[in-house]
Amino acid sequence: MRANRIVAGVRIPHPVSNPAVAKDREIEVRTAFAKRALEVLATPVEGPTVFTVDHPGAR
Repeated sequence: MRANRIVAGVRIPHPVSNPAVAKDREIEVRTAFAKRALEVLATPVEGPTVFTVDHPGAR
């Protein structure tokens, strides 16, 4: 069975970053997205599932 996993980003032109975050903190946001994506790949799901990133800059 195949299922979709979606990690919600900030917006379409910035899927793994946030233009409102200072440049020196952007690496933290990108790292948080990457770590969450790896966790999501290891999470069993039954159907399309949307995951969020728990980081202040990811909103």
